[in-house]
Amino acid sequence: MVALAHARRRGADEAVFSDVAGHLCEGTSTNVFYVVGGELRTPTLASGCLPGVTRRLLLDWFGGTEVDEPLAVAAAADEVILVSTTRDVQGVHRWDDRELPAPGPVTRRAMDVWRQREPELLTTPTM
Repeated sequence: MVALAHARRRGADEAVFSDVAGHLCEGTSTNVFYVVGGELRTPTLASGCLPGVTRRLLLDWFGGTEVDEPLAVAAAADEVILVSTTRDVQGVHRWDDRELPAPGPVTRRAMDVWRQREPELLTTPTM
């Protein structure tokens, strides 16, 4: 909560954490994806990030590479995406003082896939 409060004082609505090795881990209530050279990446579960349902579904439905990289790689990424059950797939507009295209082209495609596939989750089982 301290990190989120700090982020909000700076005009943000999420804070991102690294693991003890300095690799990207997760947000306070989100999983983080980022794009480098057109490739969608997200930390492995070994980073300590929450094994979020939305994270897993985006990997299954859209694809991406699970990799543990220094936080600086994500901070310099072409695009950054936050995912959670309350945010779905959301492009990040700013990382610290760096403006980002949001949604960028990969984020847009991921959002489109999410919108197309999400109704599968909303079907009510029959009795």
